[in-house]
Amino acid sequence: MKLPKDRSFSYRHVFWGRIAWFRNSRTLILLFSLFICELFLPLRGLYFLFFATGLLLALMSLANLRLQTGRLGATLGVLALGFLISSFSYFFVFS
Repeated sequence: MKLPKDRSFSYRHVFWGRIAWFRNSRTLILLFSLFICELFLPLRGLYFLFFATGLLLALMSLANLRLQTGRLGATLGVLALGFLISSFSYFFVFS
């Protein structure tokens, strides 16, 4: 939200920074934690995490639309992905 309003906004740089993904410790920790979640979480809990992730993606892209940050096409793509993930996992969590 506090990023300057420039057109060079990139979701990749926001999530992972400017380091290559295989050299970034945050990415490796994320991959390891996802592996642990897949092994030990019940299936309903895993789908709930997908649901929360989709909602977070949708809220983040709606904020970017409101602030006019980045390219419109990329923001709409992330918004659609957030809604798709949320709607798909909604049926497995709440049914």
